[in-house]
Amino acid sequence: MTRRSFAPINAAAHALRAALLLCVAAAPFALKPAVAQENILRIAAVVNDDVISVYDLQNRLGIVALSSGLDLDQETQQRLLPQVMRTMIDERLQMQAAAEAGVRVTDREVEDAMAELAGRNNMQPEQLQQFLASRRIDPTALRQQIEPQIAWAKYVQRQLRREVRIGEDQIDAEMERLRSVADEPQSRVYEIFLSVDSVERDSEVRQNAERLLNQIRSGASFDSLARSFSQSSTAQRGGDLGWVAAGQLEPQLDEALQQLEPGMVSRPIRTVAGYYLLYVTDRQIPGINPMDASIDLAQMTVRAPTDDAEARDLVRREVSQSVGTLGGCGDLQALSDARPDSSYAQAQGVRLGDLPDGVREAVAPLQKSKSTLPIERGNNFVVVSVCDRKEPESSLPSRQEVGDRLLAERMDRRARRELRDLRRAAFIDVRL
Repeated sequence: MTRRSFAPINAAAHALRAALLLCVAAAPFALKPAVAQENILRIAAVVNDDVISVYDLQNRLGIVALSSGLDLDQETQQRLLPQVMRTMIDERLQMQAAAEAGVRVTDREVEDAMAELAGRNNMQPEQLQQFLASRRIDPTALRQQIEPQIAWAKYVQRQLRREVRIGEDQIDAEMERLRSVADEPQSRVYEIFLSVDSVERDSEVRQNAERLLNQIRSGASFDSLARSFSQSSTAQRGGDLGWVAAGQLEPQLDEALQQLEPGMVSRPIRTVAGYYLLYVTDRQIPGINPMDASIDLAQMTVRAPTDDAEARDLVRREVSQSVGTLGGCGDLQALSDARPDSSYAQAQGVRLGDLPDGVREAVAPLQKSKSTLPIERGNNFVVVSVCDRKEPESSLPSRQEVGDRLLAERMDRRARRELRDLRRAAFIDVRL
């Protein structure tokens, strides 16, 4: 039986690298908890047989504020408290499910994660703990945040992975969709997603989204808030959805996205699954530019008579006939060596678009070992042979990348359902 439940906020499949980046330049602050301080060890919430203390809650508030670049004043604490409580409840449920399934997190795994986090902040592990202590945050609170992330990720892989399959036809369909929008304008988008488990929770989750939006408008890092609260697999990347084209997202999100300019954050957007905040950082028109092809080429320049039109035409015909027999750059060099009126040169890695007018148009359709007809350039005739050619890389991901992304999305949805079911079956008693 659930006495009081909440919509899950933390990413269900938080991977190890989802650990927050601390704002190490932030000024020291003293915790001023929004709850009474008579007894910091008193119970803030009970989750089945586990207890979340006021002390635990205070320390997590400090970590979230520090990672988001916020001053932990009374107003900020009041705004963060509901989301932090929900996150910690989720973590207790995740740890309980993992333990029941026999999933264990070793000390080495946690220590490696903390060492990685310290390294990302240009610190040694000991320095990271000293830094937290200097901000009046119990260093063990960070361990209590990291351990559930590792446990849940292992649980999802062990218990839920077998239920998710991605077929070749699904990859084909997604590749085709990506090709269809490859040349359309795209936006670089970041998201925060908050799930709505039931109609009764809709208002509460919307208020949570509004609180996060207010924090962002007050200067909080979108990246850090996404890592701390978003219930999406993108949480581990700070909410990064990558480059998104029109029609790629759900209709409600797509409509809102078209109204956002770089630097703008949306109002909470309701979808079937929950509420989203979208943040646009950049916009581009992608696609492959054929002028970006890289070409290794050889060039024969033949001096042409300037005062005798008939002689000039004769040279042109001779060179044209010779070009028809060329098999590549080596043949062009041999032809040049055999003509006292010519010179030979080579160049590597020349961008097609950087070639001179006339030459560029003649070279553009040529593949390796093919040559142009004589091109008149001033008093000379120029023949260009393509020694090698590399076309610009497609902006489309590979089949493997598409398959991996589809699998991650399916796993994310499956993990959300699992966490929702855990909450519905749990006894949750919030005492603040």
